[in-house]
Amino acid sequence: MVSWEEVVRGWRAKSEVAMGLRACITTAGCLLALVAAQTVYAQDGPATASGNQKSITSTPQRDDAESEPASDPQLVQLPLKQSRWFTRVGFMVAPYHSSATIATNGQPLSGSTAEASNNMSVTFDLGYEITKNISITMTSGIPVKPHVTGEGTAAALEILGKVRYGPAIFAGQYQFPKIGRFRPYVGGGAAYAIIFKNFDGSVKDLKVNNNWGSVVQGGAEYEVNSKYTVFVDFKEVWLAVNAHGVLSDGTNVKARVKLNPSLLSVGIKFHFPFGRGH
Repeated sequence: MVSWEEVVRGWRAKSEVAMGLRACITTAGCLLALVAAQTVYAQDGPATASGNQKSITSTPQRDDAESEPASDPQLVQLPLKQSRWFTRVGFMVAPYHSSATIATNGQPLSGSTAEASNNMSVTFDLGYEITKNISITMTSGIPVKPHVTGEGTAAALEILGKVRYGPAIFAGQYQFPKIGRFRPYVGGGAAYAIIFKNFDGSVKDLKVNNNWGSVVQGGAEYEVNSKYTVFVDFKEVWLAVNAHGVLSDGTNVKARVKLNPSLLSVGIKFHFPFGRGH
């Protein structure tokens, strides 16, 4: 008959075997989990890295695409704005419609008059176009030197004297709409005679004074191209000057000489490359 102690030892042996099996099973499970984790890392890790590398590689392409400028649209060259400032240079002829009233020792010399000689010169205009139809100009030129000759009862005095003067004309113009390349205009304003030097003739110590006058004008321009325009201009000027001096016998003489020139000029006009444009 088996003793109780042998039974207990048998159960202990079985229990130890069971615990050993449990420990082996647990260790095997841990090993299987570790192997499985290594397998997943080996499969997914490189793929993720490859995916990241692809993402990194594709990013510069997007950046290049974003940074690359879009194809330039077709450039359309707009016409330049034409400056409102312009100048005109021309050749001028100036016939005078002159007359004079002459007095000696304060008494009018009956039947006396005077005549001024015609001149030619070069003129310069500086202008500004206020609108497309309205402009203002200041006209001057190389000073002329007409001589004044006595006529009528003063004919014996011959050349009374000479004077070098420069006209300054301030005027406004209205420009009509273009007719093809032609554009007519009209205008008017004031003229100022600036006396630079007097030259004695039969009248000594000649002194001629500056004076104001009035002017009307008309003309036409022909547009050669966008830069240059040729013009023909006519001005009628009403201008008189006062003069005084002494004759050779000591007689005081005074005169009011009406010059009244007609100014006909032809030339070229161009706009400056600065300033506000139309």
